[in-house]
Amino acid sequence: MKKILILASALCFQTAFVQAEVVVVGNPSLSATLTPAEVKNLFLGKRQSLPDGTHITIVERTAEAPLKSEFHSKYTNKSEAQLSAYWTRLVFTGKGKPPKEISNSEELINMISSNPSFIGYIDSTEVTDKVSVLSK
Repeated sequence: MKKILILASALCFQTAFVQAEVVVVGNPSLSATLTPAEVKNLFLGKRQSLPDGTHITIVERTAEAPLKSEFHSKYTNKSEAQLSAYWTRLVFTGKGKPPKEISNSEELINMISSNPSFIGYIDSTEVTDKVSVLSK
């Protein structure tokens, strides 16, 4: 009986630490599936359109959002400090401007659902019918 309780406790703790993955989302009218390289280029301002030519606007999370570091670790391999330096350099040289920042997923989902040209990222557990997943 003691072994069963220990096993049950271990399983409970394990499921508490399971984390969903970050996904790139867009308006349901977008039918693109993006590769990690395409996501990287879009979120670093190297491209402004999807592979099919659809012009898009990137919506980034604020630095305080833990999801931001997870996203950039997965797709761009940049830390918050590296991102800040990257965008500062682009702005200073006149070659780009940083994306608009949103603080929470609900605001991001509403923004994307009302504008087909916006894309951003959220936790996969937050995906609704208002957005479509473009990259996992």
